[in-house]
Amino acid sequence: MNRIVARFADGHMDELKALFFVKDFDGDPGYTENKEIDPSNPPAGRPIKVEFQDGEVLVGTTTGYQPSRPGFFLVPLDPDSNNERCYVVAAATQEVCFL
Repeated sequence: MNRIVARFADGHMDELKALFFVKDFDGDPGYTENKEIDPSNPPAGRPIKVEFQDGEVLVGTTTGYQPSRPGFFLVPLDPDSNNERCYVVAAATQEVCFL
């Protein structure tokens, strides 16, 4: 069962990096996500790499990235990632590029 617990006050988008939709709130701190595209199993959507201003890198797919929008959804490439999907806040990114 998915649980989403969120509390967000209007007007604080500039303080948000991304909104992560996770499988498990505890996660696995020792797990390293696979950030490579498996050519035998091409992903749905357009592959994209996001580097945040704090140096974190996410690699996944998107169907809705446009530079002029305030954000977009990303689905991680790694099916074993604890993140099911993420809403990335464009203002928190350092670089966004299609793969």
